Amino acid sequence: MSADVPQAARPPHPESPAAAPVPGRVAVVLVTLLFAALHGYTLWLAISNLVALPGVYEHFGIGDAVPWWLLVIGVASPALLFGSAVLLGRERSLAQRVLLLAVSLGAANAIALSVTALVAALQPAFP
Repeated sequence: MSADVPQAARPPHPESPAAAPVPGRVAVVLVTLLFAALHGYTLWLAISNLVALPGVYEHFGIGDAVPWWLLVIGVASPALLFGSAVLLGRERSLAQRVLLLAVSLGAANAIALSVTALVAALQPAFP
């Protein structure tokens, strides 16, 4: 009898990838919003560095030595990493999404700390 039923009409086998549970939309949205806020905080810190650091350098008379490329990397990385994690997390389980978003958050914060350390290391001596 099962030979007469077309393959498309059969329910997926419980162990097949098609039968994997899809996370609820509410859980996905809440997790994404939580990680968006955490990435947003990293972005906020990078933007504040981009705005404040040139003034500090100008105050000390070394305004031409602002490492703009580092400040731009600091601003761009949280948004790019979050966007990449959200895109890669589509059609994945909730645990996989959380893992991708956590890795992107860790990478964004590691880049932010590296930018801060490099700015301090590249800073010329004050006159």
